[in-house]
Amino acid sequence: MLEKRFLKGERMNYTYVQLSLFLILGIATYTDLRWRIIPDWLTINALGCMLLIRLFISDQSHWHYFSGLFVASGVLYIAALLIPGSVGGGDIKLMAVVGVAIGWQESLLFLCLMFTIAGVCAVFVMMITKNRKMKIPMAPFFLISQTLLFAMG
Repeated sequence: MLEKRFLKGERMNYTYVQLSLFLILGIATYTDLRWRIIPDWLTINALGCMLLIRLFISDQSHWHYFSGLFVASGVLYIAALLIPGSVGGGDIKLMAVVGVAIGWQESLLFLCLMFTIAGVCAVFVMMITKNRKMKIPMAPFFLISQTLLFAMG
């Protein structure tokens, strides 16, 4: 999948999408760490921008990216329903942005990576602080996961 993108000479377009996503995730990480919130103005504007970018820059069908919106955010929404308080609304909306940016298949890989890293960090923090009720901001794990996916691809 990734080889096809680079063989077509679309590496620069891929980089534009990734840089935009890094900027969005960087701002979300800052606000989540500082104020424990991912603002709606960020996620709504980012979603609109990413949909617009994917309208013009896409190496797969538009449905691949559009369905990423529902698959990626749907998984977090279901997690929030099953385990109340586990995932915030800002995280769900931010995942919709990621889903549009990278498509539904890579979104599933992204989620697995993100939950694995967040779980390991949560266990480590709980062992150090002895606090089992501590809430950990998720946006930094979005940024770490996207960085790892970008480095692998």
